[in-house]
Amino acid sequence: MALVKLREDPGTTIRVIYLVDGTVGRGGANRRDDVLLVQFFLNALWGKLNDGKTVFGGPGAAPAIDGVCGRITTGVIEAFQKWYWVQPARGAFIDGRVDPLPPGLKFGPVHKLPYTIIGLNAGFGLTFSVDRHARLSKEPGFPMELKSKLFV
Repeated sequence: MALVKLREDPGTTIRVIYLVDGTVGRGGANRRDDVLLVQFFLNALWGKLNDGKTVFGGPGAAPAIDGVCGRITTGVIEAFQKWYWVQPARGAFIDGRVDPLPPGLKFGPVHKLPYTIIGLNAGFGLTFSVDRHARLSKEPGFPMELKSKLFV
Protein backbone atom coordinates (compact mmCIF):
# COMPACT_ATOMS: atom_id res chain seq x y z
CA MET A 1 0.00 0.00 0.00
CA ALA A 2 1.27 3.51 -0.81
CA LEU A 3 2.63 5.39 2.20
CA VAL A 4 3.97 8.77 3.34
CA LYS A 5 7.12 9.35 5.38
CA LEU A 6 8.66 12.49 6.78
CA ARG A 7 12.20 12.86 5.54
CA GLU A 8 14.90 12.53 8.15
CA ASP A 9 16.95 15.09 6.22
CA PRO A 10 14.37 17.58 4.88
CA GLY A 11 15.65 19.29 1.77
CA THR A 12 14.68 22.21 -0.38
CA THR A 13 12.93 19.97 -2.91
CA ILE A 14 10.80 17.76 -0.63
CA ARG A 15 10.03 17.52 3.09
CA VAL A 16 7.99 14.33 2.95
CA ILE A 17 8.29 11.40 0.61
CA TYR A 18 5.45 9.40 -0.87
CA LEU A 19 6.47 5.77 -1.28
CA VAL A 20 5.18 2.58 -2.80
CA ASP A 21 5.07 -0.62 -0.78
CA GLY A 22 5.36 -2.93 -3.77
CA THR A 23 6.84 -2.65 -7.25
CA VAL A 24 4.78 -0.85 -9.88
CA GLY A 25 5.46 -1.65 -13.52
CA ARG A 26 6.92 -4.52 -15.47
CA GLY A 27 6.82 -7.72 -13.40
CA GLY A 28 5.69 -5.88 -10.26
CA ALA A 29 3.01 -6.60 -7.70
CA ASN A 30 1.09 -3.61 -9.14
CA ARG A 31 -1.09 -3.06 -6.08
CA ARG A 32 -3.86 -0.59 -6.82
CA ASP A 33 -2.80 1.98 -4.18
CA ASP A 34 0.81 1.96 -5.35
CA VAL A 35 -0.21 2.20 -9.01
CA LEU A 36 -2.54 5.15 -8.26
CA LEU A 37 0.28 7.05 -6.55
CA VAL A 38 2.74 6.45 -9.39
CA GLN A 39 0.12 7.31 -12.02
CA PHE A 40 -0.71 10.54 -10.16
CA PHE A 41 2.94 11.66 -10.25
CA LEU A 42 3.35 10.68 -13.90
CA ASN A 43 0.12 12.43 -14.87
CA ALA A 44 0.99 15.61 -12.94
CA LEU A 45 4.46 15.87 -14.49
CA TRP A 46 3.44 14.97 -18.05
CA GLY A 47 4.27 17.85 -20.37
CA LYS A 48 4.93 20.37 -17.58
CA LEU A 49 7.73 22.91 -17.82
CA ASN A 50 10.60 23.39 -15.40
CA ASP A 51 13.17 26.07 -16.21
CA GLY A 52 11.62 26.42 -19.67
CA LYS A 53 12.11 22.75 -20.56
CA THR A 54 9.52 20.01 -20.68
CA VAL A 55 9.84 17.77 -17.63
CA PHE A 56 8.93 14.70 -19.67
CA GLY A 57 6.16 13.46 -21.88
CA GLY A 58 5.11 14.01 -25.39
CA PRO A 59 2.22 15.03 -27.54
CA GLY A 60 -1.21 13.86 -26.55
CA ALA A 61 -3.01 13.43 -23.29
CA ALA A 62 -1.35 12.64 -20.00
CA PRO A 63 -1.55 9.03 -18.85
CA ALA A 64 -4.73 8.00 -17.01
CA ILE A 65 -5.00 7.60 -13.23
CA ASP A 66 -7.02 4.40 -13.06
CA GLY A 67 -5.05 2.14 -10.70
CA VAL A 68 -4.30 -0.40 -13.43
CA CYS A 69 -0.69 -0.88 -14.49
CA GLY A 70 -0.76 -1.88 -18.11
CA ARG A 71 1.34 -1.28 -21.19
CA ILE A 72 0.71 2.49 -21.19
CA THR A 73 1.67 3.01 -17.55
CA THR A 74 4.81 0.90 -17.97
CA GLY A 75 5.74 2.87 -21.10
CA VAL A 76 5.26 6.17 -19.29
CA ILE A 77 7.43 4.93 -16.39
CA GLU A 78 10.15 4.16 -18.96
CA ALA A 79 9.76 7.62 -20.52
CA PHE A 80 10.13 9.19 -17.08
CA GLN A 81 13.22 7.11 -16.33
CA LYS A 82 14.82 8.18 -19.62
CA TRP A 83 14.19 11.81 -18.74
CA TYR A 84 15.16 11.46 -15.07
CA TRP A 85 18.41 9.60 -15.56
CA VAL A 86 19.30 11.58 -18.71
CA GLN A 87 22.56 9.85 -19.60
CA PRO A 88 22.19 7.49 -22.58
CA ALA A 89 24.92 5.19 -21.26
CA ARG A 90 22.60 4.41 -18.38
CA GLY A 91 19.78 3.54 -20.76
CA ALA A 92 20.42 -0.13 -20.19
CA PHE A 93 18.82 0.35 -16.78
CA ILE A 94 15.50 1.66 -18.05
CA ASP A 95 13.30 -1.09 -16.68
CA GLY A 96 9.76 0.34 -16.54
CA ARG A 97 9.56 -0.28 -12.79
CA VAL A 98 9.07 1.87 -9.71
CA ASP A 99 10.51 -0.18 -6.88
CA PRO A 100 9.99 0.33 -3.15
CA LEU A 101 12.72 2.28 -1.40
CA PRO A 102 14.68 0.00 0.95
CA PRO A 103 15.31 1.53 4.40
CA GLY A 104 18.38 3.75 4.37
CA LEU A 105 18.98 3.53 0.63
CA LYS A 106 18.48 6.15 -2.08
CA PHE A 107 20.44 4.51 -4.89
CA GLY A 108 19.90 1.13 -6.51
CA PRO A 109 22.46 -1.59 -5.72
CA VAL A 110 23.03 -2.55 -9.36
CA HIS A 111 22.72 0.65 -11.39
CA LYS A 112 23.82 3.12 -8.66
CA LEU A 113 21.07 5.51 -9.76
CA PRO A 114 18.44 7.12 -7.51
CA TYR A 115 15.29 5.05 -7.19
CA THR A 116 12.53 6.12 -9.56
CA ILE A 117 10.16 6.88 -6.67
CA ILE A 118 12.65 9.50 -5.44
CA GLY A 119 12.68 11.03 -8.93
CA LEU A 120 8.89 11.21 -9.03
CA ASN A 121 8.79 12.98 -5.65
CA ALA A 122 11.67 15.35 -6.46
CA GLY A 123 10.28 16.05 -9.94
CA PHE A 124 6.96 17.12 -8.46
CA GLY A 125 8.63 19.23 -5.75
CA LEU A 126 10.93 20.98 -8.24
CA THR A 127 8.20 21.54 -10.80
CA PHE A 128 5.38 22.70 -8.53
CA SER A 129 7.06 23.67 -5.20
CA VAL A 130 7.98 22.00 -1.97
CA ASP A 131 4.79 23.29 -0.34
CA ARG A 132 2.49 21.77 -2.97
CA HIS A 133 4.40 18.51 -2.69
CA ALA A 134 3.90 18.46 1.09
CA ARG A 135 0.13 18.93 0.58
CA LEU A 136 -0.29 16.39 -2.19
CA SER A 137 -3.77 15.36 -1.08
CA LYS A 138 -5.03 18.87 -1.95
CA GLU A 139 -3.87 18.58 -5.57
CA PRO A 140 -6.47 18.40 -8.32
CA GLY A 141 -6.53 14.89 -9.69
CA PHE A 142 -5.12 13.27 -6.55
CA PRO A 143 -6.97 9.95 -6.22
CA MET A 144 -9.77 10.19 -3.66
CA GLU A 145 -9.28 6.63 -2.49
CA LEU A 146 -5.67 7.39 -1.51
CA LYS A 147 -6.59 10.41 0.62
CA SER A 148 -8.15 8.34 3.39
CA LYS A 149 -5.29 5.81 3.32
CA LEU A 150 -2.31 8.17 3.14
CA PHE A 151 -3.52 11.10 5.20
CA VAL A 152 -5.13 9.77 8.36
